Amino acid sequence: MNKIFYGIGDFFESIFEIMPLFGDYINYFYMLIIFTFLVLWTRKMIGHRKRGEEHALL
Repeated sequence: MNKIFYGIGDFFESIFEIMPLFGDYINYFYMLIIFTFLVLWTRKMIGHRKRGEEHALL
């Protein structure tokens, strides 16, 4: 039974050794995605305002 738990522990320990290679790149990737959708959403709202659809019913 100990072999199973030690195996799981060794597996996760190896994963945590790999994680520093990614560094902050994954955070920058998420920030880029969020910023992109924020810009798209803002452009969509400005387009609705220009067409007078700001408070239009569905």
